[in-house]
Amino acid sequence: MPTRLHISSFIGLTILVWLVALWVQGMPVLSADFLKPFGLVVGAISIIITVFNKCLWAQPWLRGWYVKRPDLRGTWEVELLSSWVNPETGQPILPIKAYAVIRQSLTSLSFRLMTKESRSVLIAHSIEPQEDDELYKLVGVYRNEPKIELQGVRSEMHHGSFALEIHGTPVYELQGHYWTDRGTKGSMRLFKNDKKCYDTYEQASNQHGT
Repeated sequence: MPTRLHISSFIGLTILVWLVALWVQGMPVLSADFLKPFGLVVGAISIIITVFNKCLWAQPWLRGWYVKRPDLRGTWEVELLSSWVNPETGQPILPIKAYAVIRQSLTSLSFRLMTKESRSVLIAHSIEPQEDDELYKLVGVYRNEPKIELQGVRSEMHHGSFALEIHGTPVYELQGHYWTDRGTKGSMRLFKNDKKCYDTYEQASNQHGT
């Protein structure tokens, strides 16, 4: 998001180019009084940009023609299907139920995936349009942190990445795959979005009635 310094620089440069263009065309250049409202203009633009970045960008009437970024905010139910096979039984692991909490502005996004045994937080991400410019994809790198009592026993901290196609306007589903540095991989599906953001797996599970 642009800082006040950035905004001041952009506005100042715009004014300078405008005055030079007037001078080149032989038109009268305004006096120094023209610059007196500069601070007020910068302050007003800063407030407008801040409000737009935090909430106005997601207004339905701006979607599509003015803002392309998909609105992913809220708590999503998640189904994870892992390629991991239990070495003792030779059987694949059952589907894992999880919740993904996404907080988002026009310029930022946080993604926290919560299961009964661990939490994953986003390290880096990108939301990019695909070839037809209608379908978007969320790509991310995350760090997984198992509960402390499980570390060294059944699970360790690790890193991974995922790529999810974003379906619908408004968005009703994200679906794709994930990979980890432990050599496992699988599919990931986000569905049933609750616009409220929850802090823990237990809280999200109670609110979703599961």
